Amino acid sequence: MKEIHLIRHSKSDWSDNNLKDKERPLSKRGRKNARFLAKYLHKISFKSDLILVSPSVRTSETLKVIRSFQTITKDVQFINEIYEADHSDLLRILRGLPLKVVSVVLIGHNPGLEDLTNYLLYGGSKDSIFEKFPTSSFVSLIFDKNDWADLSSETCKLKRFWTP
Repeated sequence: MKEIHLIRHSKSDWSDNNLKDKERPLSKRGRKNARFLAKYLHKISFKSDLILVSPSVRTSETLKVIRSFQTITKDVQFINEIYEADHSDLLRILRGLPLKVVSVVLIGHNPGLEDLTNYLLYGGSKDSIFEKFPTSSFVSLIFDKNDWADLSSETCKLKRFWTP
């Protein structure tokens, strides 16, 4: 059995119009909500084998806040393809994980994360577990296979969904 944990970066700061999207930092509210998420992860004694992170400033800062509360894992990889990825790009990344990885965290962006979650739970249908998948959200899915290559439509079950 494998676990997939998806974290949408915390709220970004839009006050500097000169920054490129990838360079936007967290807003004050974003840092506050990232701390709420970090406290929740600490409360449930959350650990994982691997963290995959988009290289944007806001995803990096979200991870930094989480890690200031606890070490989830020492294995963190920044993956350029996560930035602006759609659900099929994210699925391809997950399918390429080594068998030894049992639990993975992916810190990224919407709509890719929301679409990936809905695809893994419901396929391409219109059903969704989300009214909204807000920033700082955390969702855990269970994948009842041993090989990441078998990850596909409707192969996961929801374990938890947390929002700040």
